[in-house]
This record gives sequence, C-alpha cells and structure tokens, in this order.
Amino acid sequence: MEKLWTTAEVAKYLEVQEVDVEQLVKQGKLTGYKLGGQFLRFRPEQVEGLKGTIQFRPNSAMPHRGKRSWISQLTDLVYIYDFYIVSAALLIIVVIYLVVG
Repeated sequence: MEKLWTTAEVAKYLEVQEVDVEQLVKQGKLTGYKLGGQFLRFRPEQVEGLKGTIQFRPNSAMPHRGKRSWISQLTDLVYIYDFYIVSAALLIIVVIYLVVG
C-alpha cells in the first residue's frame, strides 16, 4: 500500500501554508481522503502533478507569527472573541445592577 501524504507534507512540498492546501481541496483542485473522519491524506502523484500547473504565493509572503506585536495579537483576540467579550461585559453589568439596585 502506498504512503499517503499529510496536509503538512503537501504544504511543505508545494511550498505553501497548510491553509492553502485546504483551499485547494475546497476548490476541487486536489482530492483529499479523510482518515478517521477528519485527517486528510493525499496521493503523492496527484500532488506532484498539481505542482507544475498552479501558481502559489511563496511562504515568505505570509507574515511570520512570531514577529507580531502584542497589540496585533490582542486585536486579533478581540476580533475573534468579540461576541463572548461583549456578552461577559453585559452579564457583569446586569449582575452589578441587580446587586446594587
């Protein structure tokens, strides 16, 4: 039985991010096989054939996560969890209102 590649192996071979590999699957340009219901695996020959036909942005175009400032990270956190932050704030206001009022 041939060895199937993981998403990380495909991303490394194509010199892209794993998110780009997932996008190729969503676009139907690459067939991924699910193992265990969630783990995608790929046939090496299909990936090798795809490399010459599609233009990708290089990995260097992606920002390095380690170099982001704490303000940028905090902004992302608030952006992602804004619903929960607003809900918690409203809950605290209601509790204070009920206790004080």
